Amino acid sequence: MNFKILLIDDNAKNLQVAMGILSKEGYNLVYAQDGEKGLELAKSGDIDLILLDIIMPKLDGYEVCKKLKLHETTKEIPVIFLTVKDEEQDIITGFEEGGIDYVTKPFYTEVLLKRVKTHLNLSKTTKELQHLNENLEQQVQQQVQSLRLKDQVLFQQAKMASMGEMIANIAHQWRQPLGAISATTLGLKTKFALDKFELDNEQGIKKCKKQVDEKLDDIENYVNILSNTISDFRNFFKPQKDLNVFESASVIESSLKLLSYTLQNGDITIVKDINSVKITGFESELSQAVINILNNAKDALNEQEDLKKFIFISTKRIENEAHIIIKDSAGGIKSENKKDIFKPYFTTKIENDGTGIGLWMSREIVENHMGGKIEAKNVTYTYENEELKGAEFTIKIPISIKK
Repeated sequence: MNFKILLIDDNAKNLQVAMGILSKEGYNLVYAQDGEKGLELAKSGDIDLILLDIIMPKLDGYEVCKKLKLHETTKEIPVIFLTVKDEEQDIITGFEEGGIDYVTKPFYTEVLLKRVKTHLNLSKTTKELQHLNENLEQQVQQQVQSLRLKDQVLFQQAKMASMGEMIANIAHQWRQPLGAISATTLGLKTKFALDKFELDNEQGIKKCKKQVDEKLDDIENYVNILSNTISDFRNFFKPQKDLNVFESASVIESSLKLLSYTLQNGDITIVKDINSVKITGFESELSQAVINILNNAKDALNEQEDLKKFIFISTKRIENEAHIIIKDSAGGIKSENKKDIFKPYFTTKIENDGTGIGLWMSREIVENHMGGKIEAKNVTYTYENEELKGAEFTIKIPISIKK
């Protein structure tokens, strides 16, 4: 795919350096030397990514980014700020105005290329999801028409009708942690760009480069996970899927890693008691069920102001089942909501932020795809000599799932 990148910078030398680096990767590059011209190019061209300077005459980068996010044709274009600024408040302002990343000048070739590659891949993934959603209704209608006489297929296609919103919401949930995870590496990379590491000897340079590469590789791995997940959900409701053997611990760890930034940002403490169990089944689907429950617990905890925020996760084997138990300290499920929490589109999220498909989807995965059981109840328990109350979800999965 020939990605198109727009560079907006009033400094011709900076443009020349950045375009020289990016042109070697075969990107289609366009540029502007002021904010107004940059806005015109963004609105008129099929732009995949914008590299935007902050300090510019007339319209600075923050104002340009704000206008981009308000315009229908440009609001989804990812923006990376290019600047010599490194103050914390400047970084925060950039993200508040809609930027997804931040690169300091002078440019370091490897840092710039990896940042650009990461966000282009993420942008490509988002567009694929949008395309999938746009064509989903037509695909469902064709399938229903051709298999109208088969009740089982009608039921199958009714499920697929909800796939568009499901995928869109999953992508939205994962896109934000990915962008935030990218931001967590900012401190390390900024130090590198500003020569704050011990770079006066070869050993120091190698050590610095290794740390930066490790962080950048982590981001690329997350993007690859998201890209692969698109294929997983395209086949989500197929009756015949390949089984694989995996450890329950790996499901927990991968789920927590994906949500690590948002959990840390919410000041939520994770307490684990993991006894790994080997399972034959569908690892990616079980991981999504766990992520949905963790997201539900995270959102409930973030609505609390005075309570200590804990999520407890334990796994164990009981006879021929693997049990995954997740409980929080958010006060529990309101009695009037207990009967509805697994229903599609039911949500208690404030200001209509919830989609109401997370827990429904978890039940579909656990009970209909993996032959297990998911249960929810309120519990009162003691941790570190303090009484806590919250919701407890138990996933019970057969050790071996038959096709």
